Amino acid sequence: MLLLTLMMMQRDRYNSVTRLPILIPCETSEQSGVATFLLEFGTEQPVRAVTDADLGPKSKKRQEALNTMWDYERENFTAVLALLCALQTKDKLAIASARAKATRAMQLRRERDRRLGMTSEDNVEFGRGIVSLFGLKPGQEKEAIERWSGYRRGPKAETDHKWLLSQLMSEALDSVRLVLWWSGTQFRPALYCPKARAALYTFLLMKIAAGQGWAVCPKCGQFFVQKRPDQNYCSVAHREAHRVARWRAGKPSKSKKGKG
Repeated sequence: MLLLTLMMMQRDRYNSVTRLPILIPCETSEQSGVATFLLEFGTEQPVRAVTDADLGPKSKKRQEALNTMWDYERENFTAVLALLCALQTKDKLAIASARAKATRAMQLRRERDRRLGMTSEDNVEFGRGIVSLFGLKPGQEKEAIERWSGYRRGPKAETDHKWLLSQLMSEALDSVRLVLWWSGTQFRPALYCPKARAALYTFLLMKIAAGQGWAVCPKCGQFFVQKRPDQNYCSVAHREAHRVARWRAGKPSKSKKGKG
């Protein structure tokens, strides 16, 4: 939640109050400093700050980070960023689409675990041991296991997209640390990401939240660089298609008209 707070500390959407460097482990030849904030276990850990060239839409490192993810992790990543953009524009149809992606991510995770034999769905004894952790009652062991395993969200996250975004984002950024880094000339606060996946989440989420030219198209779910601050779609065609879809979604159905 610390990172979310930092991202939302804005004077307005396009004028960020703060921009913290995002540090990642690197080779000695690439380093811009060392991880002075880590425990000393022998050799120093070289680090450097992430740049736009590292994780931009066409960068190899960004694609490499995505390739290291499981299918459910990639779907979850898209869901988180789509939901963040949708909440900023208050687009109900885009919010519903992002929620559907989050649900799909949970389904993919369950399928992955079943293939690898990692699921505890049939372990009733285990369910009895954790049922009270979720405020559930005897007989709800299956739901307890689903929530423990990440196959299902709690009742508030299932109905409130703000709760859902908070949970998804916080889980994805669990390994990110706010650190005090000696940059070579002075102490600076920084966000340290020990893994590529965490760095990708942090980089793109901060870009979008700070309004620094990045967005997710609510029509196709693809990332794009904005040509102007108010561009919310990757193309005019997708803007118009989504506008029509919103109009249709808000139009009363014939059955509802008949009841009136």
